[in-house]
Amino acid sequence: MMTLIVPIAANNDDYAHKLPQPFRLDDEGMMYCVRAITGLPLDQMDNIYFVVLRDHDERFMLNEQLMMQFRRHHLTNAHVTILDEPTGSQAETVARAIELNGITGMVFIKDADCYFTADEILPQNGVAIYALENLPIVDPQHKSYVAVDDMFYVTNIIEKRVVSRFFSAGGYCFEDAAEFCRYYERLKEYSPLYLSHIIYSMLLDKKIFRPIEIDDYQDWSVTNVKY
Repeated sequence: MMTLIVPIAANNDDYAHKLPQPFRLDDEGMMYCVRAITGLPLDQMDNIYFVVLRDHDERFMLNEQLMMQFRRHHLTNAHVTILDEPTGSQAETVARAIELNGITGMVFIKDADCYFTADEILPQNGVAIYALENLPIVDPQHKSYVAVDDMFYVTNIIEKRVVSRFFSAGGYCFEDAAEFCRYYERLKEYSPLYLSHIIYSMLLDKKIFRPIEIDDYQDWSVTNVKY
């Protein structure tokens, strides 16, 4: 079993007067950030944490809205973690969530601005990947790319440079939450800091990552549903 973390603590300038895109509703009345996790094997998840900012919560009543979404979609193990201050990176948001909730063991981190399906997530370090040629529309300069060898091991991950036909699809698995936090502490002064930097540092230390093959990828950032 594992813990699913959905970090949505960005504080973009255009959020000052309007609801952040991940919290808007799709045509079926589901928040995009909730839709983002529905393709995962949720029966593998002990707990699910959506991480939001207090400022956004107070202005848009996010806790109440998310709790209604959880009830409507029978997500009985889903929770909201509210951060008092914006974080400097997605990695910091995840580290704060781990600390505040006392999370141990395996964690899966899911981006809120995309959707994909995965039948199973194995108990190992991993990165969800998808092939560029499978996308009808692509925004290549805003993605990280994942090199995979013939034995199906991740050998490299890099931001904004096409080093492979595979890109990171917005899902990241770490076997040990405490180990993730240790690497975050090591790299936290680096700016900008991406989850790919955490993974790359672990690869340099001979930590093994496997690619997680996914299907039905939808990139909402391409269709202006980006936070």
